[in-house]
Amino acid sequence: MSVSSGAVLVLRLYMESNGYIYNYTGKLSKALVLTEAPELEPFFRPSKGFFKLLRVSPPMSGGSSVIPFYEMESGSWVLKPVFLRGEYFVEVGADGGIIRSLYNRFDQVRGVRTRLKFENAIVSYTIESVDIYTPQDSGELGETLKTITVKTLSPALLTHPLTPTQHVRRFTTSPGVFFWIPYMITQGMLTHDLHKASQAIVELESCLAEHYSTKQKTVFINYDNNREPALTAKAKYIILTNEKKCKETIKKTLQTARIYGIGASRTNGFGTITITQNNKETK
Repeated sequence: MSVSSGAVLVLRLYMESNGYIYNYTGKLSKALVLTEAPELEPFFRPSKGFFKLLRVSPPMSGGSSVIPFYEMESGSWVLKPVFLRGEYFVEVGADGGIIRSLYNRFDQVRGVRTRLKFENAIVSYTIESVDIYTPQDSGELGETLKTITVKTLSPALLTHPLTPTQHVRRFTTSPGVFFWIPYMITQGMLTHDLHKASQAIVELESCLAEHYSTKQKTVFINYDNNREPALTAKAKYIILTNEKKCKETIKKTLQTARIYGIGASRTNGFGTITITQNNKETK
């Protein structure tokens, strides 16, 4: 697979719901994409053990996703729904050909108000602008680069690299867990392979280490009436070496992670990240 062939579609849109939304809004973004491009439906179908080359984000505002989540109040979990009204951003990461096709589809309906039913609410949206972003900046990795910071824009479902099931999850920012699926995609491996997953762990852990300032939190979201734990993080990583192979591994893995996301269920709005770099020495 050529990582450089991937890109990110960025939609700026006005959205408004006629009532509260209780289910995970990544599914709303998926419904929005399929409304305009129904031929992509096969990409969204469940397929056990397959790493999909497609990602959508939930509606985002102010640098984070707008999603219903649970809070603990007086010893009980309480679901906090969302009400949509305002300007939001939605990202789609995919192969460049798909992104160009989606760009044309959404550009044609720019300024047109569209309505769709999501759960028990009617959501109207109007596309205000359509852009294509190619994540070049995450991969230059010059000699002076010391650290990178990765922030989850939507919660991540991090699966265990050494098991073929998505039901065994990890809640850590360890590089070998955080980035193993993007690493596998860069290697052209789109299904779980124990040998390659083990290789991913060793190589990623040899190139990156978490900084003490890393912050992570387990959040609970509502997904089809199930309370699901997921990870949010602002993870700072120290680049351990300037060795050429490590730099190339980090470059390709970060580019892939920015396009296709991290973890499982990326087509349902999980695992969208953003990446920043730092050239200063880290203590």
